[in-house]
Amino acid sequence: MWFRDQGHFLRAPTPAESKAHRSWHTMPSMGSEEDKNHGRSHLEVLSDAILHQAIVSSPDGLLICDAAGTIRFVNEALCLMVDYTSDQLIGQQVEMLVPNREHDTHVQRREGYIESPHSRPMGRGLTLSAVRSDGSEVAVEISLSPVVSPTGSMTIASIRDITDRLADAERLRSTREKLTLSTERERIARDLHDTVLQRLFGLGLELQAMAMKQSGVPDSESTVTRLETSVDEIDHIIKEIRTSVFTLGAARRDGSLGQEIGDILAQAARVLGFSPRLRIEGALENMVSGALRIDLAASLREALGNVARHSQATVVSVELVVRDYTLTMRVIDNGVGIPQEAQSSPGNGLRNLSTRATTHGGTCNLIPLESGGTLVEWIVPVV
Repeated sequence: MWFRDQGHFLRAPTPAESKAHRSWHTMPSMGSEEDKNHGRSHLEVLSDAILHQAIVSSPDGLLICDAAGTIRFVNEALCLMVDYTSDQLIGQQVEMLVPNREHDTHVQRREGYIESPHSRPMGRGLTLSAVRSDGSEVAVEISLSPVVSPTGSMTIASIRDITDRLADAERLRSTREKLTLSTERERIARDLHDTVLQRLFGLGLELQAMAMKQSGVPDSESTVTRLETSVDEIDHIIKEIRTSVFTLGAARRDGSLGQEIGDILAQAARVLGFSPRLRIEGALENMVSGALRIDLAASLREALGNVARHSQATVVSVELVVRDYTLTMRVIDNGVGIPQEAQSSPGNGLRNLSTRATTHGGTCNLIPLESGGTLVEWIVPVV
């Protein structure tokens, strides 16, 4: 490495020279006359203009400090990086750019480096920071090169801002974690579908067969009732597991319908004060796409918004069922029911629900429940 100091071109010592603590040499003292002439031919290339341009236009920050740690030179890239002017930096201790927590350690390392100077390339696994003028910190990599001038030993530090690179690495790490999690969720979903659901289905069939056999036996009504109740419970469990399979599998992929539905329910939960229940049945992810997906999401959001605004409900259930090429969305609440004026003159929200269903050749019905509350049933064909 070459730089100019007080009219002389200086070079960095070789490792052997550094180890032996040999002094630095200016170009006129190089070896034989042939070596001198050879050196001059190279020096003709390293003109003042070229050296100045190389230093000033370097994309990395460059800083030169003396053995006492006093800053003697900085380039524009470094000034921009730390938001200081060159006048504010030159003549100051290099520790002004070091975080306070590292001051004492940095002084010790700097003194040790002066005693045994050596080139240190970037990327040695160190986590370093430079302090800006406002006190904030910027993540950096620093390479060091020792030089000797007629005024004494100096160190050239090349400083690179690695903020963007660390951010990219963090995004890559996060993406890998999400991919690993998604893979594991899909494996669990497959296991649930291929093993647990099939075994529950088989158990349900056995119980149904037992109920049929017992139905002709005297005094077996209670046994048959219990068996039929168990079959119904198994059927309910199967439906819940299918919902979990959907949630664990495709629902967690970025941009999936399942993820969008989850986001809508999470938004509704913040307004309602509780989380709506969700049940999904059928190949929702595979059969609902395009404009229908957009209108389904909008209608679900509208229906839950109406519940939050008007129903005073404490329980809300959402059912999304795809069966026989028909998509049915049901939003059920236990609130105060439909106001009389809403039944005779529906507002914009209900009209929007109906319009979106009609666009796809379907219907939307608002049904008061005998037990209190309301059912919004949105039904459209799936092409």
